[in-house]
Amino acid sequence: MRRGRVLAVAFFGVLLTLSVVPEAGAGTSSFQPDGWIKLCGINIGCTIDPLPHPWLGKDIYNTTGRKQTISVRLDNGRGVRFWISVENDGTQADTVGVIGCPGNRNFIVNRVLLGKHKDQDPNAKDLTRKYKQGTLSFDLAPGHKQVFTLNILTYKGVGETYLCVTTLRSVGDAGAQDAVVAKLTIY
Repeated sequence: MRRGRVLAVAFFGVLLTLSVVPEAGAGTSSFQPDGWIKLCGINIGCTIDPLPHPWLGKDIYNTTGRKQTISVRLDNGRGVRFWISVENDGTQADTVGVIGCPGNRNFIVNRVLLGKHKDQDPNAKDLTRKYKQGTLSFDLAPGHKQVFTLNILTYKGVGETYLCVTTLRSVGDAGAQDAVVAKLTIY
């Protein structure tokens, strides 16, 4: 009987330990970029922080977009805007490189603007070329973030789906990465 209690206590101790282990990649390290993505809206229907469109990806670190993907179905010829946040979750200052999606003939990465924009603000800093070429970067202190607006237009291709993957990579530790995904389907 005593042996049974010891085994039961050991078993529940292991369960308790497993239940408090953070998700893979979580925790505090010297370098860790964290990407978040939020649907701003389709065409000019975009409003700042609309409900029920939450930010996805906060404190989730992976390069697959798992739990960091927003799926949108839109009519042929429409546009869609997303806000992407790049945060330094590491304990040291870091430069976070952003490798964006280039688009294709049916899904055109039209504009990438610094900040949260519901319209095509002509006064906003244009990041489109750097985003598409994978040369965009942000210098961030620990806990600081930068947000940019990603605008994608559709052109023909009914039934086509496109995955726009935005990968974040630490310059301080190239192995510290994260990714958010905008999954677009034309109907």
